[in-house]
Amino acid sequence: SERLFMEMADVMAAEGWRDAGYQYVCIDDCWMAPARDQHGRLQADPKRFPSGIHKLADYVHSKGLKLGIYSDVGIRTCAGFPGSYNHYDLDAQTFASWGVDLLKFDGCNSGTLELLAEGYRHMSLALNKTGRSIVYSCEWPFYLRPLQQPNYTEIKQYCNHWRNFFDVYDSWRSIKSILDWTALHQDSIVKIAGPGGWNDPDMATLPGIFVFLSQLVIGNFGLSWDQSVTQMAMWAIMAAPLFMSNDLRHISPEAKWLLQNKEVLAINQDPLGKQGYQITKDKNFELWERPLSGQAYAVAVLNNQEIGGPQNFTFSLTFLGNGLACNPACSIRQVLPAGRDWGVYNWVSSLSVEVNPTGTALLKV
Repeated sequence: SERLFMEMADVMAAEGWRDAGYQYVCIDDCWMAPARDQHGRLQADPKRFPSGIHKLADYVHSKGLKLGIYSDVGIRTCAGFPGSYNHYDLDAQTFASWGVDLLKFDGCNSGTLELLAEGYRHMSLALNKTGRSIVYSCEWPFYLRPLQQPNYTEIKQYCNHWRNFFDVYDSWRSIKSILDWTALHQDSIVKIAGPGGWNDPDMATLPGIFVFLSQLVIGNFGLSWDQSVTQMAMWAIMAAPLFMSNDLRHISPEAKWLLQNKEVLAINQDPLGKQGYQITKDKNFELWERPLSGQAYAVAVLNNQEIGGPQNFTFSLTFLGNGLACNPACSIRQVLPAGRDWGVYNWVSSLSVEVNPTGTALLKV
């Protein structure tokens, strides 16, 4: 309902979320009335959004935030509401006239792959024609992948970020499956990411609250503390757009600290815009790096072991940055699970990192 989104905007403005960089309050599927109006335009459900989307956008904007909305490339949304097929220009104009700042464009009920692609291209051009700056969030490659390899160069030409993988759930198994898929496909997806176009690892569905792309499920109930640290660290490494799927009115102080951690957010939002990748996998450990501006690197050491206690992973610093990250020397700071300086190392040093089961140590080198 509009009340829920207004309350969430209030919390985002009052409790530091906006100031940390979270800008968008996004509505997902099911916001619409079951049918278009007499002029063919989409309309909001009159019971849950009685003031209309324009008024909600005005309210969100008054808090220094932006409003996101949902539609679908096909004839129906995934939940069966009116889709944008044959209405791309009209819907783009409608969203712009309401003051919408982001469109998540789903891919259900789209017919053939050619219709799917044509729909995503058409809506991109239609949004640009409105003259309003609207972030375009696509699900194009996710719906292509079962049948053909996505052309990420073309997708980036039309979309600002795009979904690659299945729904994320509030569970470790789900987080782990996303990381495994990303590592397996990194050769095809890492190189395309950069300013203006980003890989979304996943999609979240949490009925009643928010449903977003690239979902952080931190602050709910399914992840342990170490697993929450892993999601935050690895989404920063992957240069993923960060959307929270949680109820900010009832979030723990620990989850708030993690989600608002300035050092992690700075890594995620690094202006160089390069996506990180897995360097090596050794038994239960994974070593990832992400090139940052200023000749720095973010490094993540992930412990996949699910039982037992903390374990040490030792690696040579020559692994990092093709041997250049610490040549001739580098300073190392641990960012997660807690911030502390580790000092200066030379390029032939080895580093031993202690990591909890299903946890991650995030370093800045």
